[in-house]
Amino acid sequence: MKDRPLTLFDATMLVMGGIIGVGIFFNPTEIAGAVSSEGAYLAMWGLGALAALSGAMTFAELSAAFPRVGGWYVWLSEAFGRRVAFLFAWTVLFVVSTGACAVVARFFAAQVLALVAPGAGNGAEVAVSALAILGVTGLGLLGLKSGALFQNACMALKLGAIATFVLAGFAAARGAGAPEAIPAAAGPVAAAGGGGGLLAASLAVLFSYGGWQLLSYVAPRVEDPRRNLPRAIVLGVGGVAVVYLLVNLAYLRVMGLEGIALQGEDVPPMAVRMAEAVLGTSVGATFVTAAMAVSALGFLVATLITTPGIYVAMAREGLFLPAFGRLHPRTGAPTLAFLTQCGLALAYLGWTLVDFGFVDTLTGAVVFAEWIFHGLAGAALLVLARRASTERPFRSPLFPLFPVVYATLAAAVVIGNLAINLGSDRPEVTLIGVAAVGLGALAYPLLMRRDGAPRT
Repeated sequence: MKDRPLTLFDATMLVMGGIIGVGIFFNPTEIAGAVSSEGAYLAMWGLGALAALSGAMTFAELSAAFPRVGGWYVWLSEAFGRRVAFLFAWTVLFVVSTGACAVVARFFAAQVLALVAPGAGNGAEVAVSALAILGVTGLGLLGLKSGALFQNACMALKLGAIATFVLAGFAAARGAGAPEAIPAAAGPVAAAGGGGGLLAASLAVLFSYGGWQLLSYVAPRVEDPRRNLPRAIVLGVGGVAVVYLLVNLAYLRVMGLEGIALQGEDVPPMAVRMAEAVLGTSVGATFVTAAMAVSALGFLVATLITTPGIYVAMAREGLFLPAFGRLHPRTGAPTLAFLTQCGLALAYLGWTLVDFGFVDTLTGAVVFAEWIFHGLAGAALLVLARRASTERPFRSPLFPLFPVVYATLAAAVVIGNLAINLGSDRPEVTLIGVAAVGLGALAYPLLMRRDGAPRT
């Protein structure tokens, strides 16, 4: 029996699961440290929601027009040719997805071991990380529906944890977790960081909203894709915007802006202080550690079960081994694509045994490159919408407002990353990103000659 399709609920939960990772537990500190008022803090998150909505509308329209496996890859290929699409897929496979999943898997393992085996060594953390990646890959090989159902469960637990934060936060006395109420607050409050700090905070907000694109990779597996893909993307992003607003209001009520921004070597992370303030010191740290573990696992599942769709699309265009495009007759899973992705993620994981920081640097290095492709997605809609042959079952309101805003914001992210990296003591971050994309440009003609077919 073939794998069942994804319902609208499955698809919406997949969008939300790809966005809500662990950022909501950490990024508020950086954002609060860069602004001078609670109104400005909420405005930053509101601008992030506007940016996410612009991206969601763009991806919703493209998904409905081209509901094909690979999603984002397909649109880039249709609008700008296979070379551009190949560079996108190359960047995702060799750095963005696999490197990020190695880092997230280690974060998940660290939380799990903190709960069940405090003080376990580096080897134990890598072992648990590897089991997580292997387990999620095995789940994906059973079929997309199996992975989606598991992700739904993670999402339910994740939303339950956030709801607990919100409800307990609104029920708590105002300022219960403010700096003066924290005896151990021996570290400094992050000061508003001027232009550079505000830029970094803006990027943190945008990254907290990223992930709506994952559903497009498995577009044909959604029931009635031309109708449900845009609905799931818009509903998912809208749902996340509401969740983020509520949780940030709870943070402000309990901790105040200074409490959120508080940081230092002797100060627990903001999420831990929030949990201890509203749930008590006996259960607060345990609760938030478990919540972060589940959140990381859900992100891992959403990413690993959907991303192979890109490699399938690339193989079907002759730019990868044909076996990458073959689907299992019963489960519909692209077996070789899953195993290759798993192998690369495990390789990065092994690399963390030698130098954990480099893998984290590597994933950060291509952030600006990935956002180049975000900008190109907005431009792709503008290009494809002008073609008479393009069917547009869903049309974003006020077109072309949303793709123009999205492409402009993406350009700002790219320039902002360059400014931050080149202006800091880590210019290698930008150089590594350029090198990663450059290697893809060198690999493209080699694969083109292997296939023997002309490429655009």
